[in-house]
Amino acid sequence: MKQVIEAFAREIEGYKTVLDLGVGTGRFAKPLQEQRFCIVGIDISREMLRKAQDKRTDNLLLGEACQLPFKDSAFQIALCIHILHLISDWKVALGEICRVTTEELVSITHTRKNPVSEAYEQLLRERGYDMRRLGIRESELQGLVKPAKSIFIASHEYSANKRLDYLRQRASSRQWRIQEEVNKQVVQELTKRFVGQKYPQDINLLVWNINDLKVHLKQ
Repeated sequence: MKQVIEAFAREIEGYKTVLDLGVGTGRFAKPLQEQRFCIVGIDISREMLRKAQDKRTDNLLLGEACQLPFKDSAFQIALCIHILHLISDWKVALGEICRVTTEELVSITHTRKNPVSEAYEQLLRERGYDMRRLGIRESELQGLVKPAKSIFIASHEYSANKRLDYLRQRASSRQWRIQEEVNKQVVQELTKRFVGQKYPQDINLLVWNINDLKVHLKQ
């Protein structure tokens, strides 16, 4: 996480206005604000924003990605990290990002799939839950619009135990419609299969020029 924050800080250095779309608990906004970057965070979840407030994250707003409450060209940079796959009208959200941002859209991606998450979704499908993603991953967006930059940040071992804890807590908005007892049963089964395992991951920083995204949206 330290290396990710450092990579973001290098990329947004010199820019005065930055939007964190889907700010969540402030895991990126707060440490960047501590480095004196002017970050404005917006999220659709009141619960997530409360957690960000508990961390004393500043400049937080409740709002939707498909209808951003900002004037045109209000920001120079937009951070969008693991958000677009949660939005069915992701093209509308991307259009809103392009409307309020003048320079760059910045994200991070992991180069390998997570076997715990894949198994989790498969078990839920077997129980009748449609786990298809509503939108598009930022990693898939690079197949539609070539990023201006793709920067290697770090390699690390992803802990299955940490992912199991995350799933157990129903921390993702995609999990909120899953019955608590069903989620508990699925995580228990996954724990038997994956506990203690680790998987290699590479993390990359992706940067798109806003004008390139605008061109794609017009096609």
